[in-house]
This record gives sequence, C-alpha cells and structure tokens, in this order.
Amino acid sequence: MASVTSLGVGSGLDLNSILTGLMNAERQPITILQQQQSTLQAQVSALGQIKSALSNLQSAADAINTSTSFSAFQTSSSDSSVLNATAGAGAVSGSYNIEVSQLAQAQKLKSAGFASVNSSIGTTGTLKIELGSASGGAFNSASSVDITIDPSNNTLAGLRDAINASGAGVVATIINDGGPNGSHLVLTSKDGGTANEIRLSGLDGFDYDSASGAGSLAQIQAGQDAKFTIDGISITKSSNTISDVIDGVTLNLSKTNVGSPLTLSVTPDTSAMTAKIQKFVDAYNSVITTLQSVSAYNADTKQGAALSGDYSVRTVQERMRSAVTGVVPGSPGGFSRLGDIGITLQADGTLGIDSDKLTAALSDPTKDASKIFTGVAGTDGIMTKVSASVTAMLDDSGVVGARTNGLNTNIKSLGDRIDSLNSQMDVIEARYRQQFTNLDTMISQLNSTGSYLLQQLAKM
Repeated sequence: MASVTSLGVGSGLDLNSILTGLMNAERQPITILQQQQSTLQAQVSALGQIKSALSNLQSAADAINTSTSFSAFQTSSSDSSVLNATAGAGAVSGSYNIEVSQLAQAQKLKSAGFASVNSSIGTTGTLKIELGSASGGAFNSASSVDITIDPSNNTLAGLRDAINASGAGVVATIINDGGPNGSHLVLTSKDGGTANEIRLSGLDGFDYDSASGAGSLAQIQAGQDAKFTIDGISITKSSNTISDVIDGVTLNLSKTNVGSPLTLSVTPDTSAMTAKIQKFVDAYNSVITTLQSVSAYNADTKQGAALSGDYSVRTVQERMRSAVTGVVPGSPGGFSRLGDIGITLQADGTLGIDSDKLTAALSDPTKDASKIFTGVAGTDGIMTKVSASVTAMLDDSGVVGARTNGLNTNIKSLGDRIDSLNSQMDVIEARYRQQFTNLDTMISQLNSTGSYLLQQLAKM
C-alpha cells in the first residue's frame, strides 16, 4: 500500500489550504468571543478612568471638609525689619500696634586665655553648671548638671567638648584673639533672657556666679529679656521668638522701634483657601470631561466610545450634579449654595468660578463661607455629600464598583470559554488532518491502480 508523507502529495490536491480554511471556520466562535472580551476590557478600562477621576475628586473634597481647612491666616507687618510674624492654627483676624523697646539676648561668659585649644587647663574635678535667674544677690537655680573633668579631658578643647555633650543648656566654643595666650573658652546660654543665666562652680579657674558677678570667668554679654507692648500692654519674654502672646501667631522680633510703633495685621489667607477650592473644581471638571470622553458618540463615523449609552455614566453624572448643587440650610451669613459664593454649574456640566465673588465671600469676617463646604449642625456640607457619594459609587455594591466587578466576571467567563474552545481546536485539527491523510492515501492508491490498468489495456 502506498503511503503519504506530506499532505496532498498523494492526491495532488492543496489539502493544507483546505485544512487551514476549515480551521479558520472552526475558530470563528473563538474570534467572536475574543471580540466580546476586548469590548468588555475596554469598558473596564473606561470605568478605571472614571474611578481614578472620582478618587482625585474625593481627595480634593476631603481637603476642604473640615473647619481647620479654612483656618489659614496671613500676617502683614508695617515694618518687617522690626518684626515679622506667622499665623497658624488658632489664629483669628485682628490688628495690633506693637512697639519693641528691648530685644532678648543670651548671657555670655569668657575664660582666661590659654596658649592653644590643646592646652591643659591645669585642674580636674567636677564642674557644676546651673541655669536660673539672679535677683537681689541670690541665684535661683532652675537646672543643674555635673560634668567630670579628669586627665582624659582636662584640655581647653576637652572641656569644651564635655560641656557640649552634657546637655546643660550651655554652648561652649573657643575663640582665639591672636595673642600669645589667645584661646578663650566662651560659654553662651542656649536660651536668652534673665531666666537662663549661668552659675559655674566646682572647677578651679572656671567658676562664675551671675548673682554677684564674681568668679574666674568674665561676663562679656549680659542676659536680657525682650520687652515690648501690644496695644499698650507691656510684655516681657526671654526670647525674640514669641508664640504665646497672640493666639495662633508667632512673633519674631529683630529690632527696637521705640517711638515708632508698627502695625501687625492678621487676616484670612484667601489665596490658600481659593487654591484648595480651585483644586476641587478642577477635580470635579476632570470627572465630567472623563465621563463625556468615555461615553462619546461620533455621528460621522457612527462609532461610540467604550461606555457610550452606558447607564453607569448617566448615574455618576446625576449624582455628582446633585451633590454640588445641594443646599446647606442654616449656614451663617446667608450662604446656602455654592452659587452664593461664585461657584456655579456651567452649560457643559462643569463648574466655573467667579474669582471676585469667591474672594469677597471668603474675606468677609461677618460671614462664614466655610459652612457651605463643611456643613452645620445636623446638615452635611457640600464636600461631605461629594465624598460620601464617591464612596458609595466606588463601593463593590456601588454603580462603578459593581459594574466593574460584573464586567470582570464576564471577561473571566469568556476567557474560560475561549480556553475550552482552543483546547478543542487541537482535537478537531488532528481529526481533519487524519481524514485528509486517509483521503490522500486513497486517491493515491486509486491513481496507482488506474495507471496500472491503463498500462495493461495498452498491451492488449
């Protein structure tokens, strides 16, 4: 029996092309399923864009959903060379007349001179460093630290390093005046004012009593307090940086201005608040443009985007519009809608801002525009409504979450069917190939028999 080693050799037919055509026909159901799967994947991707835009919107809404979000204040000094200030939590609007008569400074002491930083100080023992206040010839100690000075550290540099490592509240440095014994240990109280003066004892050649001024060290700068008035009220502080005089405001004193009081103004920082609101509006508009993009329909090409006509898009649009156009009754100052402060819905569904109207509303101390965003007792603000709506829509049971989960389930189901059909294709192709091989063999045998018979007939 003749055998066929290559499909079509025995019959002369193009059986390979016929087999390819048959298998393409068999794979048509797979192609259809793959197209369906691709369509669903495009929808999932579009829902992912919506989810991302909604998440950004929620973050922007949450950033202005508390009263502290609107507590930003700014300061203005009529003479910043004398005083500047910063406002933080707890600040309120106000104007203050300030006159600085004295700046705070830290006490400084100087030792006798030594040949170099490595010179021995000639003594060992326990150096006691105290900080406190001197009054009426007495020293009132507030803190005390003992430092051991032994042969391992009884050089000028060793003493400096030991003091700095002790945490005594004193900074030790060495200054050289250029003379033969020009190296001096200089001690400076870390904190200024008369409440942080220094008393040293226990180490020969390094003692000093701020109460009497007696000792081996010399005072080169006395400690003194900052003195100033605010609206005629006299204030004394140990530092030039003061944060406990005006609520939420830190003052930084730089120079005296006796006879020329300055004006410090604390006002709402509308630029900071406007920037947060603008970020929210931009995020909202991004949601709207994303929804429009993923659901668009091109009349010329008669092609729709991935979510054209999808109910989830309409649902998100309606809920977002409802949230931002809501009313917050009972808001102080008569504001109850975003439109009252210059934020309005445009014809294309996006939000627009009337900057002048918004700034005026935020700047008005008689009205509290923040309540529209944050809400009042018993009533949610616009930002609360927006954030809650986004959370609900992105939840697994929400319109975006559930739609995405449903599509992913369908995609997986289609994938399983495709895998099953692909495994069947191998069996079907093997069956066709065997049938064609048998056909090829049979035709080859018939051709051979025919040729033989023709030869025999020709001999007769």
